[in-house]
This record gives sequence, C-alpha cells and structure tokens, in this order.
Amino acid sequence: VCIKCCVCSSAETIQHLFFDRYFAHFVWNTVHITYEIQLTTSFANMFGSWLYGLSLKLRNQILLGAVALCWSIWLIRNDMVFNKAKPNTSMQVIFRTTYWIRQWSMLHREEKGPLFMEGCRTWEILIMAVFAKFGWNFMSCIET
Repeated sequence: VCIKCCVCSSAETIQHLFFDRYFAHFVWNTVHITYEIQLTTSFANMFGSWLYGLSLKLRNQILLGAVALCWSIWLIRNDMVFNKAKPNTSMQVIFRTTYWIRQWSMLHREEKGPLFMEGCRTWEILIMAVFAKFGWNFMSCIET
C-alpha cells in the first residue's frame, strides 16, 4: 500500500517526509546556512558522516536540534492527517522546533542551556530576517 503525502500527493516515505518535502528541504537549508554546517540529506547521512563530521563539542547540540526538527515535522504531519489542519509554513516548523529544543535542553547539564538558547535565538533571528527581506509578514506566520 502506497500512502500519499498529505501535502503534495507524492509517495510518503521517510525520506520524502523528513528531507525532500519542500518545507522540510527549506528548513534543513536554513540549518545549513545558520550554523555553517554541511547539509544533511537523509537519516543515513545524518547518523553517519554528517554527524561525525562535526566537532565533539557541537555533536550533541546538533543532534538534539536534528531530532527536534524531525519531531516537529512528524507532529505537523500528524496534525494534517488526523486533524485536517492546514500545512504549516517553514517558519512555523522552525519555531516549533526551537520550542522543542528549549524544552529538551532542560534535560541536559545546566551549563549547556545557554548554548541551546543561543542556537535557537540565532536560527529564529536568521529566519525572521529572511522572511522580512522578501516582504513577508513573518508575524502572521508565527501566530497559529
């Protein structure tokens, strides 16, 4: 049985959902640009050369962020499938992800908290600047 993507009607695979769907791809690109790290393109890449290409100091932070991003995409997908919600914008995906990063960062050592908070703030500022530069009213994208 081939399940169709709730957004674009392509075959819904793990690859499509988390990496190839237009807003997932856009969000991963913002991670690449914001943190100046190599773009990840699949789970095999993420848990292979991509993650191990990072410094040990950054690895846990980036892994937490990547898992939060995938979790956000999954929750948004489920909301569309089961609650018939409208698709979220890329900005909503990013802000939902930074929410989860902030929540989960409390489970790490106290001294790591400011690093997670700064990483979230940096990503949010960059995406708001991008949206504003192209004349998009980013506040309307955050409200739902």
